[in-house]
Amino acid sequence: MLRFAFCLAAALAALTLSTGAPVAADLPLLAVDDFSSGRAAGWRPSDPAHWRVGEEGGRHFYELTSPGSPSKIRAPTSWSLLKDHDVLAFVFSGRLRCHADPANSRRDMDILFYFKDAEHFAYVHFAASSDEVHNIIGIVDGADRVKVNLEPAGAPPARLTGREWHAFRVAADGAGRVEAYFDDMIKPLLTARLSARRRGLVGVGSFDDTGAFADLCLWGK
Repeated sequence: MLRFAFCLAAALAALTLSTGAPVAADLPLLAVDDFSSGRAAGWRPSDPAHWRVGEEGGRHFYELTSPGSPSKIRAPTSWSLLKDHDVLAFVFSGRLRCHADPANSRRDMDILFYFKDAEHFAYVHFAASSDEVHNIIGIVDGADRVKVNLEPAGAPPARLTGREWHAFRVAADGAGRVEAYFDDMIKPLLTARLSARRRGLVGVGSFDDTGAFADLCLWGK
C-alpha cells in the first residue's frame, strides 16, 4: 500500500504542467516499483552486473553500483530502462540519491526518456553544479549531448550536493513541452521545448557516478 500512496501523492502534484496545461489527469498508471520484491524484473539495465536491488531500514531501492565506461560520444554511460512502455506523453516520478563524494562538483544522477538506443535519447541531468553540460535537459542524437533546456547555462540551482534522498518528477505533454522538478514539486527546475514529437522508453542512470532510485511511478500513453 505504501508504494501506491506514494504514487497517488505524486499524481496529485502532477496534474498540470507549470503552464497550467494538463499532463497527467488522463494518463493511465503504467508502472509502479518500490522494489520490495527484492527484484527488478521490469527493468532492462545497460550492464546487469552494475545494478542491484538494495535495502536500508526496511525500504528497498534500485542501486547503480558501478559507473559505466565512456563511449565514442559524450552521453550518460549507465542506465536501466522500464520495459514495454514506449511513451509519448508521460509523468515519471520517484526519489533518487547520489553516492559519489559530495566534494565532486560534477556528480550527477539522470532520468532518461524517449530512449531509442544508446545514441538516441533525451535525459534530465541533475547535478551538483550548473553550466552548459551539468544540470540540464540534454538530447543525444548520434553525437555528443546537447543542452536543450530553456534556462541559461548556470542559471538553474544545483541541488544534488549531498548523499540524502531527493524527490524528482519529469513530465512531458507529448507536444514537445518537458519539465523537470527536483525537491520543489511546484516550480520546475528545468524546462524544454523539443523541436520534434518523440517517443520512447523511460529509465534511470548516470553519466559517471553511482547512486540509487526508489518509489518509481510512471504514467503515460
